Amino acid sequence: MPFHVSPLRSLFSTGRVSGDARPVSRRQLCQRRKARGRRVKAILAGGLVFGVGATATVAAWTDSEEASGSFEAGRFNIELSTDGQWTGTNEMTFNAGAMYPGQKVYAPVSVRTTSNTSLDGKLTVSAGGISDPNVFASALTYRAVARSTSSVACNSDNFPGPGSFVFGSAAGAIPLSSTPAAGTTQTLKAASASVQDYCFEVSLPSGTSSDAQGLSASHTWTFTAESTTPGS
Repeated sequence: MPFHVSPLRSLFSTGRVSGDARPVSRRQLCQRRKARGRRVKAILAGGLVFGVGATATVAAWTDSEEASGSFEAGRFNIELSTDGQWTGTNEMTFNAGAMYPGQKVYAPVSVRTTSNTSLDGKLTVSAGGISDPNVFASALTYRAVARSTSSVACNSDNFPGPGSFVFGSAAGAIPLSSTPAAGTTQTLKAASASVQDYCFEVSLPSGTSSDAQGLSASHTWTFTAESTTPGS
Protein backbone atom coordinates (compact mmCIF):
# COMPACT_ATOMS: atom_id res chain seq x y z
CA MET A 1 0.00 0.00 0.00
CA PRO A 2 1.42 3.40 -0.92
CA PHE A 3 2.32 5.55 2.02
CA HIS A 4 1.20 9.24 1.84
CA VAL A 5 2.40 11.95 4.12
CA SER A 6 -0.02 14.88 4.73
CA PRO A 7 1.28 18.31 3.70
CA LEU A 8 1.07 19.66 7.25
CA ARG A 9 2.89 16.67 8.65
CA SER A 10 5.44 16.87 5.91
CA LEU A 11 5.87 20.56 6.67
CA PHE A 12 6.59 19.91 10.33
CA SER A 13 8.67 16.90 9.60
CA THR A 14 10.91 18.71 7.19
CA GLY A 15 10.79 22.03 9.01
CA ARG A 16 10.66 23.95 5.70
CA VAL A 17 8.05 25.83 3.67
CA SER A 18 7.90 25.57 -0.08
CA GLY A 19 9.83 28.39 -1.67
CA ASP A 20 11.44 29.28 1.64
CA ALA A 21 14.83 27.84 2.38
CA ARG A 22 14.62 28.80 6.05
CA PRO A 23 13.26 26.31 8.62
CA VAL A 24 9.80 27.13 10.01
CA SER A 25 8.86 26.25 13.53
CA ARG A 26 5.40 25.56 14.91
CA ARG A 27 5.50 28.90 16.77
CA GLN A 28 6.27 30.85 13.58
CA LEU A 29 3.40 29.13 11.81
CA CYS A 30 1.00 30.19 14.57
CA GLN A 31 2.26 33.76 14.42
CA ARG A 32 1.78 33.88 10.64
CA ARG A 33 -1.74 32.50 10.96
CA LYS A 34 -2.59 35.14 13.58
CA ALA A 35 -1.13 37.87 11.33
CA ARG A 36 -3.32 36.69 8.40
CA GLY A 37 -6.35 36.72 10.72
CA ARG A 38 -5.65 40.26 11.83
CA ARG A 39 -5.32 41.42 8.22
CA VAL A 40 -8.67 39.86 7.36
CA LYS A 41 -10.32 41.51 10.39
CA ALA A 42 -8.73 44.85 9.48
CA ILE A 43 -10.10 44.62 5.92
CA LEU A 44 -13.58 43.73 7.23
CA ALA A 45 -13.45 46.60 9.76
CA GLY A 46 -12.39 49.02 7.04
CA GLY A 47 -15.31 47.91 4.91
CA LEU A 48 -17.74 48.50 7.80
CA VAL A 49 -16.38 51.99 8.46
CA PHE A 50 -16.62 52.80 4.78
CA GLY A 51 -20.23 51.70 4.73
CA VAL A 52 -21.17 53.88 7.72
CA GLY A 53 -19.38 56.88 6.23
CA ALA A 54 -21.17 56.48 2.91
CA THR A 55 -24.57 56.50 4.64
CA ALA A 56 -23.78 59.62 6.72
CA THR A 57 -22.67 61.75 3.77
CA VAL A 58 -25.75 61.27 1.58
CA ALA A 59 -26.91 64.83 0.52
CA ALA A 60 -30.48 66.14 0.07
CA TRP A 61 -31.81 68.85 -2.27
CA THR A 62 -32.83 72.13 -0.54
CA ASP A 63 -34.77 75.24 -1.60
CA SER A 64 -36.07 78.42 0.08
CA GLU A 65 -38.39 81.29 -0.73
CA GLU A 66 -38.84 84.74 0.85
CA ALA A 67 -41.91 86.87 1.55
CA SER A 68 -41.67 90.62 2.22
CA GLY A 69 -44.05 93.22 3.66
CA SER A 70 -44.37 96.96 3.09
CA PHE A 71 -45.49 99.47 5.72
CA GLU A 72 -46.46 103.13 5.62
CA ALA A 73 -47.48 105.41 8.46
CA GLY A 74 -50.84 107.13 8.24
CA ARG A 75 -51.30 110.90 8.14
CA PHE A 76 -53.29 113.14 10.42
CA ASN A 77 -53.46 116.90 9.98
CA ILE A 78 -56.09 119.60 10.39
CA GLU A 79 -56.65 122.99 8.80
CA LEU A 80 -58.62 126.07 9.87
CA SER A 81 -60.79 128.51 8.02
CA THR A 82 -61.81 131.86 9.44
CA ASP A 83 -63.13 133.28 6.18
CA GLY A 84 -64.92 130.27 4.65
CA GLN A 85 -62.31 129.89 1.91
CA TRP A 86 -59.62 127.64 3.47
CA THR A 87 -56.98 130.14 2.48
CA GLY A 88 -54.67 129.32 5.38
CA THR A 89 -55.31 132.45 7.43
CA ASN A 90 -55.93 131.79 11.13
CA GLU A 91 -56.86 135.35 12.10
CA MET A 92 -60.38 135.44 13.47
CA THR A 93 -62.25 138.45 12.19
CA PHE A 94 -64.31 140.23 14.83
CA ASN A 95 -65.92 143.53 13.97
CA ALA A 96 -64.31 144.95 17.07
CA GLY A 97 -62.37 148.02 15.92
CA ALA A 98 -64.23 150.45 18.16
CA MET A 99 -66.10 148.52 20.81
CA TYR A 100 -68.38 150.27 23.24
CA PRO A 101 -70.03 149.09 26.51
CA GLY A 102 -72.82 146.61 25.86
CA GLN A 103 -71.57 145.59 22.38
CA LYS A 104 -71.22 141.98 21.22
CA VAL A 105 -69.08 140.88 18.27
CA TYR A 106 -68.92 137.52 16.48
CA ALA A 107 -66.45 135.45 14.46
CA PRO A 108 -66.66 131.97 12.89
CA VAL A 109 -64.00 129.25 12.79
CA SER A 110 -64.20 126.04 10.75
CA VAL A 111 -61.94 123.02 11.21
CA ARG A 112 -61.45 119.89 9.10
CA THR A 113 -58.82 117.27 8.37
CA THR A 114 -56.63 117.73 5.31
CA SER A 115 -57.39 115.81 2.13
CA ASN A 116 -54.45 113.43 2.67
CA THR A 117 -55.44 112.55 6.24
CA SER A 118 -56.16 108.83 6.56
CA LEU A 119 -57.65 108.71 10.08
CA ASP A 120 -60.65 110.13 11.89
CA GLY A 121 -60.03 112.31 14.91
CA LYS A 122 -61.39 114.11 17.94
CA LEU A 123 -61.16 117.88 18.25
CA THR A 124 -61.05 120.07 21.35
CA VAL A 125 -60.68 123.81 21.85
CA SER A 126 -58.73 125.44 24.65
CA ALA A 127 -58.32 129.07 25.67
CA GLY A 128 -54.96 130.61 26.52
CA GLY A 129 -56.04 133.78 28.28
CA ILE A 130 -54.63 137.26 27.67
CA SER A 131 -50.87 137.80 27.84
CA ASP A 132 -51.00 141.57 28.56
CA PRO A 133 -54.04 142.21 30.74
CA ASN A 134 -55.46 145.70 31.15
CA VAL A 135 -58.77 147.27 32.15
CA PHE A 136 -60.28 146.71 28.74
CA ALA A 137 -59.05 143.08 28.41
CA SER A 138 -60.21 142.23 31.92
CA ALA A 139 -63.71 143.49 31.13
CA LEU A 140 -64.26 141.36 28.01
CA THR A 141 -66.24 138.08 28.21
CA TYR A 142 -66.94 135.40 25.64
CA ARG A 143 -68.95 132.32 24.71
CA ALA A 144 -68.51 129.73 21.94
CA VAL A 145 -70.74 127.09 20.38
CA ALA A 146 -70.02 124.15 18.11
CA ARG A 147 -72.40 124.24 15.16
CA SER A 148 -73.47 121.43 12.85
CA THR A 149 -73.24 123.53 9.69
CA SER A 150 -71.58 126.70 8.40
CA SER A 151 -74.66 127.61 6.35
CA VAL A 152 -76.03 129.45 9.39
CA ALA A 153 -74.41 132.84 9.89
CA CYS A 154 -72.30 133.33 12.99
CA ASN A 155 -74.29 135.93 14.88
CA SER A 156 -76.52 136.38 17.92
CA ASP A 157 -78.93 133.74 16.59
CA ASN A 158 -76.39 131.10 17.64
CA PHE A 159 -76.69 132.08 21.32
CA PRO A 160 -78.47 130.05 22.51
CA GLY A 161 -79.41 128.89 19.02
CA PRO A 162 -78.60 125.51 17.41
CA GLY A 163 -75.34 123.97 18.55
CA SER A 164 -73.73 122.96 21.82
CA PHE A 165 -71.78 125.31 24.07
CA VAL A 166 -68.03 124.82 24.12
CA PHE A 167 -67.35 127.79 26.42
CA GLY A 168 -69.88 129.62 28.54
CA SER A 169 -73.57 128.76 28.58
CA ALA A 170 -77.02 130.11 27.78
CA ALA A 171 -76.97 131.73 31.20
CA GLY A 172 -73.78 133.71 30.74
CA ALA A 173 -70.28 134.19 29.35
CA ILE A 174 -66.84 133.74 30.94
CA PRO A 175 -63.99 136.26 31.25
CA LEU A 176 -61.72 136.46 28.23
CA SER A 177 -58.75 136.68 30.57
CA SER A 178 -59.51 133.27 32.14
CA THR A 179 -57.95 129.95 31.11
CA PRO A 180 -60.75 127.41 31.53
CA ALA A 181 -60.45 123.71 30.89
CA ALA A 182 -60.73 122.55 27.28
CA GLY A 183 -64.24 122.59 25.91
CA THR A 184 -66.33 119.64 24.77
CA THR A 185 -64.93 117.25 22.18
CA GLN A 186 -66.08 117.17 18.55
CA THR A 187 -65.54 114.53 15.86
CA LEU A 188 -63.64 114.96 12.60
CA LYS A 189 -63.73 112.55 9.66
CA ALA A 190 -60.67 111.66 7.61
CA ALA A 191 -59.82 113.20 4.23
CA SER A 192 -61.83 116.41 4.78
CA ALA A 193 -65.04 114.36 4.88
CA SER A 194 -66.54 116.53 7.64
CA VAL A 195 -66.23 120.11 8.87
CA GLN A 196 -66.67 121.30 12.44
CA ASP A 197 -67.93 124.86 12.68
CA TYR A 198 -67.69 127.17 15.68
CA CYS A 199 -69.14 130.56 16.44
CA PHE A 200 -67.45 132.82 19.02
CA GLU A 201 -69.13 135.73 20.78
CA VAL A 202 -67.12 138.39 22.61
CA SER A 203 -68.89 141.01 24.73
CA LEU A 204 -67.94 144.27 26.38
CA PRO A 205 -70.34 144.51 29.36
CA SER A 206 -72.44 147.62 29.81
CA GLY A 207 -70.81 148.50 33.14
CA THR A 208 -67.25 148.65 31.78
CA SER A 209 -65.16 151.48 33.26
CA SER A 210 -64.27 154.47 31.13
CA ASP A 211 -60.64 153.66 31.88
CA ALA A 212 -60.93 150.99 29.14
CA GLN A 213 -61.16 153.63 26.41
CA GLY A 214 -58.48 153.41 23.72
CA LEU A 215 -57.02 150.15 25.05
CA SER A 216 -56.73 146.88 23.10
CA ALA A 217 -56.56 143.18 23.77
CA SER A 218 -55.85 139.93 21.92
CA HIS A 219 -56.66 136.34 22.67
CA THR A 220 -55.73 132.98 21.18
CA TRP A 221 -57.84 129.84 21.09
CA THR A 222 -56.09 126.56 20.32
CA PHE A 223 -57.75 123.80 18.30
CA THR A 224 -56.19 120.44 19.08
CA ALA A 225 -57.05 117.25 17.20
CA GLU A 226 -56.01 113.69 17.98
CA SER A 227 -56.41 110.74 15.65
CA THR A 228 -58.62 107.87 16.72
CA THR A 229 -58.24 104.14 16.17
CA PRO A 230 -60.43 102.84 13.32
CA GLY A 231 -63.60 101.29 14.71
CA SER A 232 -63.30 102.98 18.11
